[in-house]
Amino acid sequence: MPVKWIKSTHPGVRYREHPTRTFRRQKDKYFEIYYRREGKPCFEALGWLSDGMTAGEAATLRGQIVQNIKKGVSPQSIKEMREVEAAAKKAEAEMAEAERQAAVTFGEMADLFLEWSENNKKSYRDDKNRYEKHLEPRFKDTPIKDLSPFDLERLKASLKKQKLSPGTITQCLQLTRAIFRKTKGWGHHDCDFPKVDFPKISNQRVAFLTQDQAKALLDAVKKKSIQLWCQCVLSLYAGLRFKEIASLELSDLDFEAGTIHVRDSKGGTRHAYITEPIKAMFEEWWTVADKKPGLIFPAWPGGRKPTEGKKKRKLKPSTIQKRGTIQTRVSPVFARTVDELKLNDGITDHRQKVVFHTLRHTFASWLVMGGESLQTVQELMGHKDISTTMRYSHLAPDIKRNAVNKLVETLGRPAKAKLEVLK
Repeated sequence: MPVKWIKSTHPGVRYREHPTRTFRRQKDKYFEIYYRREGKPCFEALGWLSDGMTAGEAATLRGQIVQNIKKGVSPQSIKEMREVEAAAKKAEAEMAEAERQAAVTFGEMADLFLEWSENNKKSYRDDKNRYEKHLEPRFKDTPIKDLSPFDLERLKASLKKQKLSPGTITQCLQLTRAIFRKTKGWGHHDCDFPKVDFPKISNQRVAFLTQDQAKALLDAVKKKSIQLWCQCVLSLYAGLRFKEIASLELSDLDFEAGTIHVRDSKGGTRHAYITEPIKAMFEEWWTVADKKPGLIFPAWPGGRKPTEGKKKRKLKPSTIQKRGTIQTRVSPVFARTVDELKLNDGITDHRQKVVFHTLRHTFASWLVMGGESLQTVQELMGHKDISTTMRYSHLAPDIKRNAVNKLVETLGRPAKAKLEVLK
């Protein structure tokens, strides 16, 4: 059935009526305009009365188009009008988005990054601590677009003034860079990380303890904290990092096989070994702590059994919240004990100072000095790359010499050296 168009009272405006739908007690109307362009008739639909179009509005639009055709300017059609309007809206939206991104602060982006980091990174706690301690006070309210290389240079200078190591300064810069790159990738801004030079790191600790020093340290620590003593024993006799010790659970121990399952370490999952000192240590630990599933060394008070005959101490809510959580740092008792033993007296190079990690270095150093191969030490230490283990190679200067001597012994010593010429 052909469409029946009805001329309106406005020139060049017509409409058709909907067969059933009504609007404001009259049949709904669909408006269309017609005009001539370059001698050809043009018809363009506008819309329904129920959608807001009227004969008067249609006539106004037609008048603008006819005048533009006469003047030779755009737009010369409803289609062009709509394209211009869409382009204007798009430009307005882009400007609004640019203004929104320009107002985005570093603190807002850091919050988004840390929310992601909590569910995706093992180092979430480190990221959060570094941000809150070093970056938040300086950059929280700074628009991310205004953060310049000069700002980062001032951050470096400030951290250096606080006597932080080049490694810590680098980690703060790496965290800042990660916040920039991740949030840019998520479309929250269009800013690149400012160009800045990272500190050169020479942070490898090379100090290790003698057997006498190790014994004196363990004895002194044990008198003050049985839990810290146990952790020291694990680091010294199994080479475990503090985070690995703090994360140990009862299910990680296999006394029948004599192994410790070290999960999610820096170098991946590996096994350490339960030697006699470690076995004796655990036996002593479970005389004062509950042997139950979960963390072996939770944050203080660590599930310690109450002393018989004494009333249980009423703990503060903040202390109760710590029950069953992973320790995030070494007990300060360790540093105080080292100071009392004067192990760091006269040492200015932080790489030579005795810290908890020195126990792990001592484990590796004693192995190399005892004649173990660097490859074996690498596997026991959980190093990803042999180059990390090579720092201990100077402790075994005779390994290469002995290897060559063994070769000579195998081949036998010739009575007279002969020179063979290959032809």
